[in-house]
Amino acid sequence: MLGDRLRRHRLAAGATILSIAQRVGVSKGYLSRIENGQSVPSIAVLARLSSTYGVPIATFLEGDGQGDARISVVRRDERLPLNRDGAELGYVYEAIAYRKADRRVECFITTLPAVKSPRHMYRHAGEELFYVLQGQVHFLYGGCEYILNAGDCVYFDASVEHRGESYNDTTAQALVVIIPPAEGRQVNNQTPQTKEARNAGED
Repeated sequence: MLGDRLRRHRLAAGATILSIAQRVGVSKGYLSRIENGQSVPSIAVLARLSSTYGVPIATFLEGDGQGDARISVVRRDERLPLNRDGAELGYVYEAIAYRKADRRVECFITTLPAVKSPRHMYRHAGEELFYVLQGQVHFLYGGCEYILNAGDCVYFDASVEHRGESYNDTTAQALVVIIPPAEGRQVNNQTPQTKEARNAGED
C-alpha cells in the first residue's frame, strides 16, 4: 500500500510525521491519513515527499523497478495506478515509465474528471510538462489562465502554483512529465503553504 511505503521511508530516515509534514508543507494530520491509507496525496505532494526522501516518485508505487535497467516498455494494461479510486479531488494517475532504472523524469497519464472540485493549487520543486491527450483543460498558472485542447502542451517551472482541471463538462486526459531539479539546484524543501494547503492540507 502507498501509505505503508511512505511510512517505511520516513522511519528509515528516522523522522517524525510532524517533521516531514513541516518540510513538505502539509498538516501532520493529513500526512498521518496518507500513511494510514485514509487519504491519497496529489502528485505535487508526492513530488515533495520524493525530494525529501531522495528517491523517485515511482519508488512509492507497487511494482516499481521491474524490468531492464536501460529500457522501459509498459503496455496500456500494465500502467501502475497511483490511486485506483482517485484522490480526494477525483484525479487518477497512472505511471507509464516505471521499468527504467535510474530514470531522470517521472511520467504519468492523468485523468481529470468532468466534475467541479475545490480549487486547490499545486506546487513542487523542478519542472513539469503537461500535454493534453483528450478533452479540454482549464489550466491555471501563476495567476494566468489558459484553455488547452487535445494536442496542446505546457512546460513550466513547477515551483509556481498551478492546476489543471477539466473544462466544458468533459473528462480530460493528459500526459504529465515531472522533471526534478538538476543536481546542485535543489530548492529548500520548506515549501510555504498556500491558503488552500492550510485549510485542506492536500496541495
